Amino acid sequence: MEPSAVKVVATVILALIISVAGVLAGAWWAPFVAGLAIGVVQPRARLAIPAGAVVGLLGWALPLAAVQIQYGAGSAAESLAAIMGFGHLAAIPVVLTCVVGLLLGLTGAWLGSAARTLLQPAISR
Repeated sequence: MEPSAVKVVATVILALIISVAGVLAGAWWAPFVAGLAIGVVQPRARLAIPAGAVVGLLGWALPLAAVQIQYGAGSAAESLAAIMGFGHLAAIPVVLTCVVGLLLGLTGAWLGSAARTLLQPAISR
């Protein structure tokens, strides 16, 4: 692996750890901050934005899976689906929850990448 590729992978792994730890601690917005960090550190938006989206998705999906394994969240998901008007389709609230995490990471990475572009002198681009 090239040093830049190692830097990208290390940044994504560190952001994922921060994101999951933040969500487990109750900071639901942690994937946004992790995505923001990825967008600032990674100079190529083409890599930063998808990486932020993946970190956001996993930042919410992994704690959700841990809750399912530890406590069994199926009945709560079914109840939430019924309240939302989807009958007993428990997968819909789970998918929507993961989409929110994905969007948090994606928008954070986009904002970080855009801020990096604004703050970077035009000559060095």
